[in-house]
Amino acid sequence: MRFPLNQLACRALPAAILLLAACAPAVTISLAPLPDRPWTVLPGDEVRVRVYREPELSGQWVVNLRGEILAPGLGRLLVAGLNADSLTGLISSRYSTRIVDAVVDVGIVRSLPVLGDVASPGVYQAEPAMTLQQVVAKAGGMRVRSLRTPVALLQKGRDGTRYSLALDQRLDRVPLDDGDAIVVYDPGVLERWNTALDYIYRVGMVLTIVSSVLVLTRK
Repeated sequence: MRFPLNQLACRALPAAILLLAACAPAVTISLAPLPDRPWTVLPGDEVRVRVYREPELSGQWVVNLRGEILAPGLGRLLVAGLNADSLTGLISSRYSTRIVDAVVDVGIVRSLPVLGDVASPGVYQAEPAMTLQQVVAKAGGMRVRSLRTPVALLQKGRDGTRYSLALDQRLDRVPLDDGDAIVVYDPGVLERWNTALDYIYRVGMVLTIVSSVLVLTRK
């Protein structure tokens, strides 16, 4: 017995919808555990040095591609790979050999992209002592006021891996590398986006099955 095409399509459509509803994958953000590695100096960063009562020795210098800075009175220093504490120790000890009771304040400054649901996405200067909340505030805070806590992610520039971050987390415990960005999401928007993607997936698969049924009945 041969059924008309429209009858076959009507019989196949409900079964296809039930099948896809059971097996369609959920659209989620895949997160990796955050490595326990502190923020270290990279080429392109800036090293800020303030020497008490020595303005000619104070300044802010860019780390070159060899990982060096050229500091007044000290010459070239290899600083790439140092964290905030070890960098402070290196520069303070060098100036202590030249200045009695030297008081030295050292900082690392990095241009960090802040993207996502923030008022002013862009590149902002950040320092290790700052928290994620302070970085987000530099970008104007959340674009839309939400009753839910924002989701902050560290997105790696090279492989796109994403790590979940707490907004009160200090940057010196975040393993920032060249090309990384902070991405902020509103959980409500994220859920609606996931629902929309899931719906598109299901509709597309249903149409594919119905189309296949129609093709088979023509043979």
